[in-house]
Amino acid sequence: MTKKNILIVEDEPFLGLNIKQKIESFGFHVIAVVPSGDEAFQIVSEKVPDLILMDINLEGSLDGIETAESLREQFSVPVLFLTGFLDETSKQRINQNSSYAYLMKPFSTDQLKEAVTGFMV
Repeated sequence: MTKKNILIVEDEPFLGLNIKQKIESFGFHVIAVVPSGDEAFQIVSEKVPDLILMDINLEGSLDGIETAESLREQFSVPVLFLTGFLDETSKQRINQNSSYAYLMKPFSTDQLKEAVTGFMV
């Protein structure tokens, strides 16, 4: 069985690396860890992942939700948002699409594993 591919979009390098290590320990392949929506587009246009883990606050002009909406329109990739702060407007934007979910930071390794494997069924 081939490993499922995951892209991590996280603007905090240490946290991105930590998430990458956890995801790989779950048996998935991490395509890349990038800090911005622009870099996410570049990676996804080369190899469409099975799932994107996306922070809402990113480097660059687009936030994570805007980036996810554009990627969904072009590539139909599900997104799990990882965020430390979720206002009501952002929550409504996420809940409008069934291919989106979110996990609040800080999260445990078990919570991350459960959330990610839920997308891989």
